[in-house]
Amino acid sequence: MEAENMYANILVPIDGSENAEKAVKEAIALAQIHHSKLHVVMVATDQRYIQYGVTLGQDVMDQFEKAADKTLQQAEDEIKVAGVAVETHYVVGIPKIQIAEKLPVTLKTDLTVMGKSGMSGISRAFLGSTTEYVVRHSESNVLVVEN
Repeated sequence: MEAENMYANILVPIDGSENAEKAVKEAIALAQIHHSKLHVVMVATDQRYIQYGVTLGQDVMDQFEKAADKTLQQAEDEIKVAGVAVETHYVVGIPKIQIAEKLPVTLKTDLTVMGKSGMSGISRAFLGSTTEYVVRHSESNVLVVEN
């Protein structure tokens, strides 16, 4: 397989964390080598945590979408400056399932580049490790960027 065709489309899930930023930088470097297009995605959870007494109202979802738009725009700008093709995506769903199973198929990605962990240990305690799930269930190859 030729190097420039090996990873034609790379999925890069981000969440605004430092680890996600490192994943973007790694994905840019790979895209430059392989002439890839990056698909940067933020996934808003649609899970309801009724067992913890928490439900996410529409106002919370609207605020998350505004923050996601800003974060996605920053990533898009950084990627374009590097001379790499990019598309951004805002998706509502269960993040680990979207990243591992659905988005690689719908976006036809060959590789997922993501940080080792997300924003906080507290969210990992409630949600489980998204990265671990993606590594075990992904429809494409996965590169985990060390923090």
